[in-house]
Amino acid sequence: MGAISARPAGRPTSWWREQCLGLLDAGDWYELYRAAKAWRVSGGGSFTPDAWLMDVCSALLHDRPRTALHCCDMALSTWIERPGDRAVLRFVRGLVIADHVKDPLRALADLESALHGPDWLAAQAAHELERVTKEAERSRVRRPRAAPAPELDADYRDLIFSQASSPIPAPVDPPPADGAVPSLWDPAMSRLRRP
Repeated sequence: MGAISARPAGRPTSWWREQCLGLLDAGDWYELYRAAKAWRVSGGGSFTPDAWLMDVCSALLHDRPRTALHCCDMALSTWIERPGDRAVLRFVRGLVIADHVKDPLRALADLESALHGPDWLAAQAAHELERVTKEAERSRVRRPRAAPAPELDADYRDLIFSQASSPIPAPVDPPPADGAVPSLWDPAMSRLRRP
């Protein structure tokens, strides 16, 4: 699979999904990072979970769990507004903290938050919360390895783009319903969940 050009604007979401899935399957963390970033910047993927999931997977492929956590925080603080989509990212954040940053106690708030998301997510969150709660009880980690999840600051995003030379990227396709299962959920979960 070739490199993604810096700004292939106007591509449909299906094209981005196909590119990212191929790079994820190939284990090419760097090109996956570039594709996810281009999807967010040029394809309007900033406002829904899929491109962010690919960013998280890229960081984990590169063995950078704190970068994966930063991706979740960037999405939650600046881009993901809809409550169902935020619950999806909070669940992902909880898994990253519990299984990759290795701080199950700090993951509990994110997993509990996901219980209030869409039904399909709440069922998964309940299972993971039970597992991670047991791990938190046994954990020897005392000093937090992760801060609480950030709140959305849409004013900050608007300020950034009011000073930038380019407008806020708009999706080419209509976004999926709030809290819908992301189209790249299963491949992302195969990399996120601890084996």
